[in-house]
This record gives sequence, C-alpha cells and structure tokens, in this order.
Amino acid sequence: MTQAIVEPEIIDLTNLSESDSEGEGDSEEDEIDSEEKSDQGGSDHSDLEDVEVTINATSRERLQDAIGLLGEERLKRVLLDLVGSIPAVEESLTRQLLTLKRKTNDLIARWEKCTNCEDEFDMASRREQDECSFHPGELEVDEEQFVDWDENCHGPMDTADNQREFPENFKWTCCEENGRAEGCVHGVHRPLLRKRRRL
Repeated sequence: MTQAIVEPEIIDLTNLSESDSEGEGDSEEDEIDSEEKSDQGGSDHSDLEDVEVTINATSRERLQDAIGLLGEERLKRVLLDLVGSIPAVEESLTRQLLTLKRKTNDLIARWEKCTNCEDEFDMASRREQDECSFHPGELEVDEEQFVDWDENCHGPMDTADNQREFPENFKWTCCEENGRAEGCVHGVHRPLLRKRRRL
C-alpha cells in the first residue's frame, strides 16, 4: 500500500487589494522608509516652519526646556525678531526690561550687573546700604596652606582652578582673610560702566 503525498496548500497574498490591508498598521519596513525619506528631505513637509503645533501644557513644558537649552546669542536674536514683529511682545518686554532713571527719567536697562560683586540687580528697586559685599583686593597664594604641595609634581599653586577648588588656601590682599571670607567692603550695587551700543 502506498501512501498518497499531500501537497501543502499555497496561499497567494500578492493579489490582495489595498482595501484588504486597511486597518493594518504600516510594516516596519514602511516606517523605516518613511523616516529615511523625511531625513533626506523627501517628506511632504519640506519646511518644518509650516507645521502647526498645538499649544497646551506639554508644548509649554517642551518650550521651556528648549529655551533653557538656547545659547545667549540665539536667544537675543529670537527676542529681537519677536520684538520687531509682534507689538504685544515689544510692549511686554519694554515693561520687564526697561525702567526710568530716578533723577533724569531717562529710559535705562532695568537689570544690571554690579561692577563690584558681579551680582545681577534691579535698577528699579531702591538701593540699600549693605546690599553689595565684595573684596577690592586680589587673591594671593598662602603657601603654608598648601601642605605637601610640590609644584614639580602638582603644578603651580596660583591658578584660577586652585582658587576655585581650594579658596581657603588663598588670602585677600585687602583684609588678609582667606578666599572663603565674605566681602570686606559693603555698599550699594553699582552698574557696570559701558558704552551704549545698538544691536
């Protein structure tokens, strides 16, 4: 008795219509092709500026993250572009970034950097006598504090890195206190003197 060999049934999938595959997700290959096209500029969105982003809590959070990553120069350019194109932005930034000088009523920058302590301060607020604390002298090496320091092995003592890392090993020439000491001179913040320039 011979056994009949049963041929496996072959199903031809090449003739499926598009309607048969609707509802099925794109295959992995299609997704990769789509990503490659968009990377090569072959997508329908040739210019991302045309993409409309919905403003919501997520977009605000992402925007705040993006602003935190911006470099200073790019941030300045973005602000200047917005000021030049949106009057409400110009008005808001004028209120936040400018103030009137007390004696002359001239418009001046509201936020300044102190020439003595280098802290940022608000020109619109009243100055207080002890708001600024600084050392008018220079930091000098206190060699006695650099115990077992060999400049041939460890390098020079008097470096900016060592001043940051080991401030207690330096002394201020103005008061002989170590580098960790609070400023020995107190007074009001003074803005940096600089020439006016247009951006």
